[in-house]
Amino acid sequence: MKKQAIITTSIVAGAVVLAGAGVAIALTTAPTEAPDAASTTVATTPAEATPTADTLATPEHDAATPYDTTTALLFLIEEEKLAHDVYVTLGDQWGSNIFTNIADSETTHQELVAPLLDARGIADPRSTEVGVFTDPDLQALYDDLMARGSTSLAEAIQVGIVIEEKDITDLSAAIAAEDEADVVSVLERLLAGSENHLRSFERQA
Repeated sequence: MKKQAIITTSIVAGAVVLAGAGVAIALTTAPTEAPDAASTTVATTPAEATPTADTLATPEHDAATPYDTTTALLFLIEEEKLAHDVYVTLGDQWGSNIFTNIADSETTHQELVAPLLDARGIADPRSTEVGVFTDPDLQALYDDLMARGSTSLAEAIQVGIVIEEKDITDLSAAIAAEDEADVVSVLERLLAGSENHLRSFERQA
């Protein structure tokens, strides 16, 4: 029996906040004011913000979706592949050792998750091609992060920070919801690794 994601609702300063399994969604409703008869304000849509760890979606950790070990493992192994592929590519582009060194660790992380898939008869979703993903959200995320990281070394370091912060968020949520001991053990090792990687990128920022 898998643990179900817990959904909580709270109202804070006019915002309705839904939180569950490590994901918070805020829906803010501004007070309605009568329009000024003397003037009319035309709203403009701001340019799309650069993705951050707080704005990146994690499908299986959506507050309305019950946690499932199979879904989580499929997502997490490709998330580790995403980190590896981004770091390999940015390392080649910028010649910075931090990307090469951490990419090797991301390979190890994938090797830790793969036996969990095998033990459960779950087909490995990973492509052997760099930058190619089965999960469409991870594919879109990879494309966005590579576009950002290719602009400068400083932005590439920020991409590393975003990836590791997202990994930490996703792994923490999975650990909290998981009840299979072998999975928890592996995810805790991945979490410790991501925390170390984050500190390394932050020292370079």
